[in-house]
Amino acid sequence: GRTHTDFTPRSTSRVASAMTSVMFSGWGAAFGGCVAAAAALTYKSYATAGEKYAGQVGPDAEFRAFQRTYLIVYYLAMLADWLQGPYVYALYASYGFSSHDIAVLFVGGFGSSMIFGTFAGAAADRVGRKTCGLLYAALYIASCVTKHFKDYNMLMVGRVLGGIATSLLFSTFESWLLCEHNARGDDPQWI
Repeated sequence: GRTHTDFTPRSTSRVASAMTSVMFSGWGAAFGGCVAAAAALTYKSYATAGEKYAGQVGPDAEFRAFQRTYLIVYYLAMLADWLQGPYVYALYASYGFSSHDIAVLFVGGFGSSMIFGTFAGAAADRVGRKTCGLLYAALYIASCVTKHFKDYNMLMVGRVLGGIATSLLFSTFESWLLCEHNARGDDPQWI
């Protein structure tokens, strides 16, 4: 008889098989242990912070709303970046590119991030954090659109745009948070 995997493309069944083997292997257990340790340490830090700052005035409701707004937007932007990560190599391989060609595409993206990342913070200060945040979204959208083309040069343009967008992601949003925090006159310890 046929199994469920008989109805799926080979690449999909290989990915599913690899994910299953990782989840039930030592690596999956190590990852689960790290997640549990991080959760325990986070919980402990919140518990001890309450004791450490007892009697002091903590963040007010307005600050908490500000913080929540920032975190929601930032996590959505990070999710967009991380969501495509595991599938990009498989996409390029399905287009018929060799491992070497795919490696060069990745180096192009990381290289552009490295070069532009040096200037991303200064760019946010010069042209504005909101403008750079919107530029991040536009560049990332353009980067994702290029993935629909099987042309190597178009894919390289997309990787370069994605690298620039990643540099903006890891600088512009935090820069905005710090600037807005200071402009609001909130306690520096709250950040």
